[in-house]
Amino acid sequence: MSDNIRRVAFTLAEVLITLGIIGIVAAMTIPTISHNIQQAVLKNQFKKFYSTFWQAVIGIQTKEGRPVQCYYWDGTNPYTGKCTPTCDEDEKNQYGNCTVYRCAETGEPIPTDINGLSSECSDFYEELFLRTLKTTKICKDKAYEQGCLPKDFRGADVVKSEQNPDKEYDPAGIFADSPVKNKYPVFVLADGTYIVCYSTRYLAGLPIFVADINGAKGPNKWGYDIFTFGFSGNRNAGIASIIQRPFNYATEKGGKTFQQMYEECFK
Repeated sequence: MSDNIRRVAFTLAEVLITLGIIGIVAAMTIPTISHNIQQAVLKNQFKKFYSTFWQAVIGIQTKEGRPVQCYYWDGTNPYTGKCTPTCDEDEKNQYGNCTVYRCAETGEPIPTDINGLSSECSDFYEELFLRTLKTTKICKDKAYEQGCLPKDFRGADVVKSEQNPDKEYDPAGIFADSPVKNKYPVFVLADGTYIVCYSTRYLAGLPIFVADINGAKGPNKWGYDIFTFGFSGNRNAGIASIIQRPFNYATEKGGKTFQQMYEECFK
């Protein structure tokens, strides 16, 4: 009877083909799975940062019991239609950025509050960064040298140059590499998050910020874990919301703007 038993087995060629197919499928799916996991982690970190930061902002304003005047105008800009900032070609630097602004309608210099009110920003920043948020390290300047920025940090001008190497970008522009590393104040929170203020003076400047929502951890890329945002508001409400646009100075390939990330996380 044993002579009639048929033994079934895989040949070596069949085993190798099967393993090859498994390897191909794994190579195709693992990067997607890894990407999806990273995106989920970054979204959770974004939600945590946004909620923590915004609760701190509105908490201070509630404590003050009055509107805080530190914001960019929302839809209530009193200069709309009366003063549109512009400049002539001879008033631009070599990178195409205006060095002198004036009102297109009148030719007069632009008002100091053309973008919004900042008279109370200094006091508000002191309350926000020194007493409300869990700030563990402060670099008033020289942030890169003092370790408030990760070693692989790249400013907006560097990122844009990598994306478009045929164009020159202003090395002194907003959130460019040199001013961020050497002049702008940076606040590091207890969870590692760091926040860069757009200012060359400590606890001063207009309410625009760059934040890395997971600090020195990777990927340290604009539009992934590094985002730009600011305050929006008006005289009656004070700081009314966090602006998602138009403050987007750089987004790396495959990344998202603050607005896009916000909508994916909260809408």
